[in-house]
Parts: sequence; structure tokens; C-alpha cells
Amino acid sequence: MIEKRDIIKRFCVEHLCKWTGNNSAIARSKIEIMAFIAYVILSIIFTYPVAFSANMIPGDGGDAFWYLWDFWWFKEALSTLSNPYYTQNIFYPFGVNLIFSEVSPLNAAISVPLQSAFGLIKAYNIIWISTFILSGFNTFLLTKYLTGNRKAAFISGLIFMFCPYRFAHALGHMNLISTQWMILYILFLIKIINEDKRSNALLASLFLILTAMSSWYYLIYLFVFTIIFIIYYQRTDKLLCKKGLLKDLSLLVITSSIAMSPLIYLMLDELITTKSNYMYGGGFIDYSSDLLGFIVPTLFHPFFKGIVTPIYSHFTGSSAEYTTFAGYTVILLALISILKVKTKDVRFWGFSAIIFSILSLGPILHINGIFTRAYEGYNIVIPLPYAFLMHIPIFSLARIPSRWDVLVMLALAALAAYALNYISIYLMNLNHKNVFNALAFLISALILFEFLAVPYPMSSAEVPACYSQKIADDIGDFAIVEVPFTAKSMYYQTLHEKKLINGYVSRAPDSLIGSLLSEPFLGQLMRISYLSMYEDIIEQDMACNRRSKELCHYDVRYVVVHKDLISDEQFNRINAFLLRSACDPATNETDSTYVYALRNDPRTPLIELNDGWYGPEDWNGMPTRWIGKNASLKIYSEKNRPATLSLKALSFYCNRTLEIHAGKETISRQIVPTVFITVNMPINLKAGRNDLEFCIPEGCQRPCDIPEMKNGDLRCLGVAIQNVNLTNVT
Repeated sequence: MIEKRDIIKRFCVEHLCKWTGNNSAIARSKIEIMAFIAYVILSIIFTYPVAFSANMIPGDGGDAFWYLWDFWWFKEALSTLSNPYYTQNIFYPFGVNLIFSEVSPLNAAISVPLQSAFGLIKAYNIIWISTFILSGFNTFLLTKYLTGNRKAAFISGLIFMFCPYRFAHALGHMNLISTQWMILYILFLIKIINEDKRSNALLASLFLILTAMSSWYYLIYLFVFTIIFIIYYQRTDKLLCKKGLLKDLSLLVITSSIAMSPLIYLMLDELITTKSNYMYGGGFIDYSSDLLGFIVPTLFHPFFKGIVTPIYSHFTGSSAEYTTFAGYTVILLALISILKVKTKDVRFWGFSAIIFSILSLGPILHINGIFTRAYEGYNIVIPLPYAFLMHIPIFSLARIPSRWDVLVMLALAALAAYALNYISIYLMNLNHKNVFNALAFLISALILFEFLAVPYPMSSAEVPACYSQKIADDIGDFAIVEVPFTAKSMYYQTLHEKKLINGYVSRAPDSLIGSLLSEPFLGQLMRISYLSMYEDIIEQDMACNRRSKELCHYDVRYVVVHKDLISDEQFNRINAFLLRSACDPATNETDSTYVYALRNDPRTPLIELNDGWYGPEDWNGMPTRWIGKNASLKIYSEKNRPATLSLKALSFYCNRTLEIHAGKETISRQIVPTVFITVNMPINLKAGRNDLEFCIPEGCQRPCDIPEMKNGDLRCLGVAIQNVNLTNVT
């Protein structure tokens, strides 16, 4: 028989346990809240002056302005129920698919309500700072789970959130500083093998999806991380033999694959439809980490910058890509962890740090630049595993090896947590709790000092008055051309909202730039601006009627030239070309921005090159193109009219016959010698498109096949053409 006092005792014990358990959970929550608040405060301090800048954005310009445009375009697409991965706002009228560009749709979606509440600039800055806060806090959660030591985990969070990799990419790569979700994926991946909870697989899937929607680079990295993780723990723990583990891993793969299938479909559809080579974008060698970079303080450091600048001047790539400093304190802690703790988990993070460091070094070893040694007249380089891996599609898509450093720093942060936990236990056994507290403070201070980047570089987000007044206020749906084109030009579009003929994306279809270069006006302008070519072989009046939506200018109304971004020689060439071809004299809106309005003249016939032409060459300042056996051009005419087509022609190596056909009619047959002659031919243009075919009955020859020329040119050359123009147009 149960006595009354036993019932009371059991009741008290049960409720006391429940009460103390709840208190323990509350205490844990308070600690996590305090850690989060601390990360918020530290993020504001150590990214100064970002939180206090009204009309400025963090970074050195460049890609930061591209992400401002990305946020704006995402909001525009949602408001019009358009596809956010495709736009005609840039590269108009061709448009461009953004699926392989470094868009960050999750950040863009988060920015939508923030844009409505605070405006585009503040929305960007809020999201930018939040990546530091959440990356630190999530690293805290990960390493607290790994070690059970809150103080060690807090310092680990500091290491990752303020690591130089993140500061370097915070200059403009919003996608690459969105590291917060990948940490939570790794946390729940680890929980899958440690806990028998189906929810861990679902949460891992969720954070994998959020990672992919922030940066598809990190999706690739996590795929490789997961393979290494499974292989390692299969060897140490016989992982796949654990009950229910295969089901959890299968659930992770299936749910994430289903969720990401629309994205995968869009990628495959773009590859198949455009037949473009998005995989091999180059940059594998230039954008590799330098071995010295891991131990040389960054260019951001206010005290060390002057000392390390000469060292970094030898590195390849850009500061955003070659900054991989790991920190002396962090390296020391990682070594303590590896040498003293020696658990299988520490070994995993140690192996991970080594593997991802090697991957970040790229195809060949860099030590203070590309490491080469002369041997018997040859320059010898040291190849690394990436020299093979770069040819595998998943690695070639992630074409910049140095970015693997993000996983190096996460692994080092985990190792540092294990080391600090080891030191904590050691000192606690000696009853030196206060000593560890002081040591933890000192270590935190050293890490923050080594990673210091205050004041962080900022860029003005001011928009020149010509965009807000002249262009934005001009009524109508038209396009503008920016010379030279930068990511900032896309940011200006967020204000004036007019189409841009040119554009900037990290990856574009192979044919896109070729399409622009093939256009008479745009092609010539791009060559003058970027390729140091004066013009193409076509000489014509570019003026057109603004009301026309035909190919002439694609409704271009203004050309904006930024004189401060080009040389005086380039500006003089561009100015002369624009005044001669289509534009009124520029209005000088500022000291550096010139706005040219297109003349509203009657349209003249428009000549465009079609198939069969080799690229333009500069022959003593004269644009020249070769044709092989056949080539063609198009002439667009507003109405039926007679004209005279004129050109200069030179035959390669020997005399050849140049025939020009308009449909079935031969309008010219001329023997072309090996010196330039002028060819004039009357032509009756019909309204619309007129196709002309250039034919060389004798065919073409390759210079490499003519021994006496001693020329390795593999092109098959027939006739060189210059000065194509229409005269006597009525």
C-alpha cells in the first residue's frame, strides 16, 4: 500500500525536476540571447561606419552596386509577376538569363519588405550587417553543440564572423558573405548521425535550400563537404550501419532535390537552349589562394596595410579573392587542438582544414605569386589536385578556387573551439576559473585585433543629376547606352528605370556579346570604348527616327559617357564618333558625366554584318575584316530606293574574283588584286531587309599552308574588306 507521504514525495520530486529543467532551458535561452546581442553590438562596432551611413554602401563599388540592382530587379519582377531570373532591362532588346549569374534570390526576397520600409540603400546595409551577426551566432550554436563550452563557442563565432575572407568578399559579394545558412546545414548534418530525430534531416534540407538560394557556390561546397563528412565517419564509425541513418540521409537528399528542382530545371533549360558554355569561365589560376596569404595580415588592417602592401602586389587576382589570412592566434589554437585533443571529431575538422586549403590553392602552387623555377631552360610549376578537378563540371562551375577558404575558416573556428574547451577543462581542474575568463578575453581581443578592418571601405550611392532629372523625367519607353559600362550603371537604372543596351553579369551566353558587337552602332561604340578599335568596316550615318522600334538603335535616346572612367584619348574618339554618327553635342551634367541625345533625323538605310566575317583588325588605323569563301551582310531600308554600295577590297596572296549577289541576281563581279581597290555597285533596295552574299569562286587559302610566308595563321583567307558604305541614297 502506497503511503500518503510517498505520494507527496513523488509529486514534489517530479515537479521539482520539471521546474529545474525548465529553469535550465530558460538559462540556456538567456545565454543564447546574450550571445546574439553581443554579436549585434560587435558587428556594429567592427564594421564601422556601415551602420551609421545613410547614403553610402560598404565596399569599393563594383559588384556591390550589381547587388543593389539585383535587389531592385527582384522587387520589380515580383510586383509584375515576372521571372526574376530573366530580364530585358539590361542587354536590351536581347535580354539575358540570370540563372548562372551570382544572384542571391533569398537576400533579394528578404530585401523586398525592407526596401518598402527603409529604401534600397538601407535595405542592402541591413542585410549586409545581418550576415555578420547570423554567421557569428550560428557558428556559436554549431561549436557549442560540438564542445558544450559556451565561452569557447562564442570566441569561435568571433573567428568566423570577422574572418578576413568575409571582410574581403563583403566589398561587393553579397552572395558570398551569406554564410549563415551553410553553418546550420552542417550543424544538423552532424545531428543526423548523433541523434535519432527525423526533424534533423528536414532542418538540414531546409538550410541547404536556404544556402542554395543565397549562393549556389556554397551549394557546391556543401555537396563536397557532405561527401567528405560521410566518407570520414563511415571509416571511423561505420556510419551507414547505424539504424535509420540511410533513411535520414535519403530524406535530406529527396526533400532538398525536390525543392531545388525548379532551379535545376532552369539551369538545364538554359544550357540546352543557348548551347552556351557556362562551365569553363577561366580564372582558375589567377584567382587561386597564395600560400603566403594564410599568414600575411590583410590590406584592410589599419596598422599593417603599409607593411603588407608590397607582399600583396605580387599576388594574382584581386584583393577580394586573394585575402585568406587565417590569423596567428587562430592557427595556434588549431594546432593546440590537433596536438592535444586528438579525438576523431578534431581529426575530421583538421582534415577538412587541410583539404579545403589545398583546394583553395588552385591548379598550381602560388607562393608570393605563381611559384616557378627555371630548370634546363624550362619554367617548372608545382601542380595541385585542382589541375585535375577543374575539368570536372561541378568544380569548373565554381571556377574561383580561393573561395574554398570559407570552409577553411569554418574548420579553423571549430578547431579553435575544441582547443579553448581543452584549455578551459585544464584550468578548471587546477581551480583557475578566473584565469580562463581572463585568457578568453585576451584571446578574443587578439583575434579581433588581427582581423581588424575599421574603418571599413565605403562607396557613395549618390546618383548623378542627369539620371534623376534629364533621363528619368523624359517620358517614354526608350533605352540608353552607358560608356563605359559598370555595375554602377545598373544601380542608376533603379532610379531612371529605362532599358540599358549594355549590361554586366558574371556569366552570360556566348552569343550575347557577339550579338552586340555585330550591330553597326553599338558594335563600333563598344570597340572604341573597350577594344581600342576605332570603328568597324561599315561607314554610315547612324541617325534614326526615335519613333522607330526597328533595329536602328533599339530606341536608344541617350548615350551617357563617364569621362572619369576612360582615358582622354578614348573620350576624344568616342566624342568624335558620336557627333559624326548620330548625336547632338553633349551636355556636361557634371565634370565627368556627358549626356548625348540622339538626333531625330529621318532614317537612312542601315547596314549590318551577317555571317562569314572574321573579327575586325586594325590596319594602320583602318578597320579591316577578312572573309573566307562566303560572307553576307544585311541592309535595312525604310522604303524602296536606289543606292550605291561602295567598299575597298584586297585579295590574299593572289588575285581572286569577288562576286556580290542580291538574291539570285549578281550585282557585281570584280577581279580583286593583292592591293586595295575600290568597288562601287548600284543596288535597288526594297523596303525592309535586303540580303547580300559575298562569294569567292576560287575559294580561300590558309597562311600556314604557304611555306614561303612562314606564318602560323590557321584562318582560311580570301578577300579583305574595308570602308563599306552606301552612297547616292535617295
